Amino acid sequence: MSSVVEVVPSRGAPARWLLAMGIASWVLAAANLLIPLFALAQNHAVITPSQLVWKPLIPGVEMAVVSGDPDKKGGLYVIRIRSKGEVKVPPHWHRTDEHVTVLAGSFLMARGDKYDASKLIELKAGAHSLMPATMPHFGLHKAGNVVEVYGEGPFAPTFVNPEDDPNRAKKK
Repeated sequence: MSSVVEVVPSRGAPARWLLAMGIASWVLAAANLLIPLFALAQNHAVITPSQLVWKPLIPGVEMAVVSGDPDKKGGLYVIRIRSKGEVKVPPHWHRTDEHVTVLAGSFLMARGDKYDASKLIELKAGAHSLMPATMPHFGLHKAGNVVEVYGEGPFAPTFVNPEDDPNRAKKK
């Protein structure tokens, strides 16, 4: 005696399978149409050093925008900062976190609302520092250094001592 099991499909199974395949086809077709649109929305950009436009930041220090708008609230930005000579950066703070990476030379920085050279920590090329929002800090640019700063805008230093603000005369 042989036993044979016969499978009898229910009448609703093929209809559900066809419905599922139809929905999957529509989702796949929609994804194929939308993916190129998302790719176009995210432009690939290459910025070379010769394309950077350097402008004064504080006396003896220049800044160039690499990406984004450092003045735009909530927008991401990347800037480069360089100095030709040794320049002290007075105590100040920012409204948003500040990520600093030393690209060339060295940059010294420390936390605090008073400039104290004994607290400075040297960051050499390749070093990174995260300064939390509203944390007072100060620094010292070494001659020929280049640092890259990125964060969420606006990039607007608030000097602990308003007299240290190089833009103070412009604001009056």
